[in-house]
Amino acid sequence: MKKRLATSSIIVLTVALMICAKFLPYTIGDYIFDLFILIISMIAAFEMCNLMDNLKKPINRNLAFSYPIFNYLISMISLKHLKLHFVLLIQLIGLAVYFVVVLFGELCLKHSNAKTKFKISLNTVLACIYPSLLFGCFIIINHAEAFFAYKNITIAFVLMVIAITFLTDTLAYCVGMLVRGPKLAPKISPNKTISGAIGGLVGGMGGAMLVYALIYNVNVWYPFLVDNGIAWWHFLLVGLLGSVICQAGDLFESAIKRKAQVKDSGNILPGHGGMLDRIDAMIFNVFYLLIILLFI
Repeated sequence: MKKRLATSSIIVLTVALMICAKFLPYTIGDYIFDLFILIISMIAAFEMCNLMDNLKKPINRNLAFSYPIFNYLISMISLKHLKLHFVLLIQLIGLAVYFVVVLFGELCLKHSNAKTKFKISLNTVLACIYPSLLFGCFIIINHAEAFFAYKNITIAFVLMVIAITFLTDTLAYCVGMLVRGPKLAPKISPNKTISGAIGGLVGGMGGAMLVYALIYNVNVWYPFLVDNGIAWWHFLLVGLLGSVICQAGDLFESAIKRKAQVKDSGNILPGHGGMLDRIDAMIFNVFYLLIILLFI
């Protein structure tokens, strides 16, 4: 428990520093935050490669591990030249190109038949999608300010992702420990309870409402609500669905680990396991909140 608390404190402090860095002038802070996301993505990608090995699904580890860098580069190039709606499309096109590159590379080797080479290529791309492509959407959110006329508004967007995920996880854990009761999905994650899931929903909505209160009370951000016709109950709904997605993401990773017969995705975070164990609830949530931004 002491290790878990110590690691949690370091994680919270690091995330807080990264958010504060976004106030640095000349977009320096944005690129510092990019580096932070890129490091997390690459560690998670490495852990996913290990899980694929445990699942007996052969992949091209080098290309799966390096995909976050490729995805970052095409995201930054498209952010500078295209509208926000097309940036995600370019990422998907980039993924398709990556698949062709992996397949071509495998076909040039003589280690197996064509069917096996196709499976390796497909497994590699699946390992690129989860977690790298989905979590890499954080880069787009981080630079979305260029498409909105509100100073430092991306800080609010980043806080939205973090607040919904963090409070969903925290309240689900606390309520589940205190109330207990029937299990949510005993075959996938035996420690999760229905009471904890309900607590998580409350936490997700609370996180969204905290961000709404922040935007409402910051003069340079308040016009964002008025200009786009956004009310408090919109945030409540976003937080509710975001919490559902967070908990689904948590269960998704738990299902992968159970099938791979491992307790944690890694051991880089003492008391917490691997990086993938820490961002599992956030991975799908990042993609979901990017879609919300695209609609705005």
